[in-house]
Amino acid sequence: MQCWPELKAFLDHCTTSRSYSFCIKKCADPSCSICARPRLPPEVFEQLHRFPDPIPGEDGHYKSFNEVYGSETTEEHRPSLQQRVTANPGHGIPFSPSAQTAKTVKCVFICTECEKPRVVYAANKLSEQEMATIERIKQLIQYTCGSSLQELKTADNRTPQVNALLDKCFTRANLTCEMSLEVPYFSSGCFKDLCFHCGEEYELQNEAGAYPMCLDCSSTKTLPLKRKHVNLKETVKTKKRK
Repeated sequence: MQCWPELKAFLDHCTTSRSYSFCIKKCADPSCSICARPRLPPEVFEQLHRFPDPIPGEDGHYKSFNEVYGSETTEEHRPSLQQRVTANPGHGIPFSPSAQTAKTVKCVFICTECEKPRVVYAANKLSEQEMATIERIKQLIQYTCGSSLQELKTADNRTPQVNALLDKCFTRANLTCEMSLEVPYFSSGCFKDLCFHCGEEYELQNEAGAYPMCLDCSSTKTLPLKRKHVNLKETVKTKKRK
């Protein structure tokens, strides 16, 4: 505890914290009492700069790393902070995002910022190959709440199978990190129990007829949210017909 003031001074003076990066750089001031002098030659040290933030260019795309490296930037143009405009109002899905359409994919994307799982929906059941492809896509991208899978489509059509799959699979466009987990996440029966409000998986309070809540949310929320009533007889009949 005795080193806390010195550590705080160092973090304030020598580091830059961003949602996507964390940089440490000495100031190179010989009279500085917080950080030691750099070991690199001055001409080399002067060429080192903090990692830049995304900056949009005139063509609608973000500028290249080389264009912005060395300039002062802020997080105001961070992709997850930008308001997304979708062709469809609300959730932006051409069908109702329900427990059944969540069951056809049985996949969630984890937001890189709030770490909550967000359900992938499809109107029709995917093939094994399509399921494997959506899992590969999940590993390759950095998803944030409200992102559209259709943004991943390639214009040159080099991957027509992937483009066709992205025309089938959707995530809700009206989600933000502040929102709770989606009701179909629970009602589909495909995913493990998590706290309805924050997505925590430990120390869950499972009150009968209510969505699970963690201890922290149980202490800050007034009442546990009740699950929607499910007609079990109708569910059994539907499964038998299938």
